Amino acid sequence: MKKIAMLHTSAATLAMMQQLMADIMPQAEVMHLVEESMIKQVMKAGGVTPAISARIAGYIQIAEKADCEIFMTACSSIGTAVEQCQFMTPLQLTRIDCAMVENAIAQGQRIAVLATVATTLKPTLSYVQRKVQESGKPREVVPVLMEDAFHALLAGDNATHDRIVSEGLKNAFASADVIMLAQASMARVLQQLPTPPVPVLTSPESGVRWLKALAEA
Repeated sequence: MKKIAMLHTSAATLAMMQQLMADIMPQAEVMHLVEESMIKQVMKAGGVTPAISARIAGYIQIAEKADCEIFMTACSSIGTAVEQCQFMTPLQLTRIDCAMVENAIAQGQRIAVLATVATTLKPTLSYVQRKVQESGKPREVVPVLMEDAFHALLAGDNATHDRIVSEGLKNAFASADVIMLAQASMARVLQQLPTPPVPVLTSPESGVRWLKALAEA
């Protein structure tokens, strides 16, 4: 099995991804990289700047030196920036949300995309719309932004974060055929809710199952 590097821009995703990797890919050798200052700079700048892209490239080079063969970002905000580094490395570069997006397009015509960070929502929407175009299927993509939830998460107030995301989910149930949670940090909220009336897709589990297939190829 190929050695994997996984980049996190929030410690909130680390424990969850470690557990998923242990459950789904127990034999995998994984190097976790955590860089919490990056997402704050992305948010401040309104997106990924050339300087941030250079830092991402630096982490990819670290993964190369550690003999990794796959590099996955657990942060959708920098997903496109990671993909754009493919020209500079023999590593397979991928993103945690790729399987989720493909599944959403396959499952519903009206897709609600929930996010708590504008700098995650914008690139996620671009990615979904690109994949919709490639699929040739008629799909409506509806964005839902809940920035107060992420500010609560950064402040360590998980309860407020989870409450806001739960309310956003309940509102989306009324009109969407399928719901995407744009950030891995949102996924745990589902454990606190009854069975949803429409599919709610999260990136962590589907992303790790997709990663397993890639690592075993």
